[in-house]
Amino acid sequence: MPSDPTAGGPTDATPGSTAATLGAPTASTPTPGRRGAIRTLLAGSAVAAIAGSAALGVSASAQAEDPSATTLDPFALEQAPTGRIREYWIQADSFEHNAVPNGYDGMMGTHYTPEQTTFWAIGFRAYTPNWGTPLPADTSPQGIGTNSGIPGPVLRAEVGDTLVVHFRNNDAHYQWPHSMHPHGVRYDRDNDGGWLAVEPDRPGTAVPYGGSYTYTWTALPSSVGTWPYHDHSVPQTIPAPTTTAGSAAPKHPAMDMGGGGVMEIGAELGLLGIIAITDRHTPVVDKEFILFFHDAYAADIPSLAQDTDMFNGGAFLDNTPTFTAKRGDRVRWRIAALGKEFHVFHLHGHRWRRGSQWVDSELLGPSTTLTVEYTEDNPGDWIYHCHVTDHMMGGMVGRYRALP
Repeated sequence: MPSDPTAGGPTDATPGSTAATLGAPTASTPTPGRRGAIRTLLAGSAVAAIAGSAALGVSASAQAEDPSATTLDPFALEQAPTGRIREYWIQADSFEHNAVPNGYDGMMGTHYTPEQTTFWAIGFRAYTPNWGTPLPADTSPQGIGTNSGIPGPVLRAEVGDTLVVHFRNNDAHYQWPHSMHPHGVRYDRDNDGGWLAVEPDRPGTAVPYGGSYTYTWTALPSSVGTWPYHDHSVPQTIPAPTTTAGSAAPKHPAMDMGGGGVMEIGAELGLLGIIAITDRHTPVVDKEFILFFHDAYAADIPSLAQDTDMFNGGAFLDNTPTFTAKRGDRVRWRIAALGKEFHVFHLHGHRWRRGSQWVDSELLGPSTTLTVEYTEDNPGDWIYHCHVTDHMMGGMVGRYRALP
């Protein structure tokens, strides 16, 4: 819908045009599928999109109108995008974060104090142009999500679009360099965001505290699906607190670039999010849920009393998101994971199609994603969780309410 670009976040504009809309598609384009053996994950592929369309009741004949909707030539060269510009103003903010604000594990019955479950997090947030003010939450199927920092805002584009992402580092607590590294989209080396000790000065890989950088990424036909983005900057270490009575909490200085530290610790602290790329074959849905599997370790974050397994920055029932749909809704879950763990997404009372098979659990490894789609047909108060038992016990449980 039309909007004032000075009052809203991501803008879409044809190059050279003054018209802009708040992340909305054009009228001619429909809105938009720790251990153990790794099997092929179809999320983000054309096959997954077709399977999801079938689960939502989209006819096979509609998919067959364009052969490219069902087959992709792995040797074909993709054309450069010529569509709209999707512009985002993203900031890395540091903030004190309690993963268990109600202090209770509703599955195991364990109680926690804020001191045991609080840490200094860093998260991506979307702002109005020139990092004016944070954008309000928008959890609609075309929205940026909660924009609360963990996960970061959903970055959306359609095939042919160019994403222009203006990034500013406002990590006032740690004052570390940070970056943004995307998956799934096309970019050159100056827009990669991945830091290497052998090339410490490569642009966009170590944006200093107070600094900014603009990344340009493009959405191609092979980009359709759900993808993560995250901090991929300089490894860092958080020292154990050494405060004395009456003294202020210690400041954590940036680690010397001479080596060591935890790789992607920025992502462990919350600098992660999802990119959603659609095309004209992506099914329209009534509800879209964003879910990020996120592990934080006491060995890396000394303020935590134990390793904490989170959904969207929260751990345990009623601290993790409660998602709601109603009978007849066409539902999509966009799910991602980073870190070093393998997870299993399981939703009670529901199944969805993956290729020719119906499933109710799916495996995620580090940096992989799932796109799950179905029509809601089983009202009830359900749970979703990671089916790896120690992750479930560590906090990866949430509620899903399907209304009559």
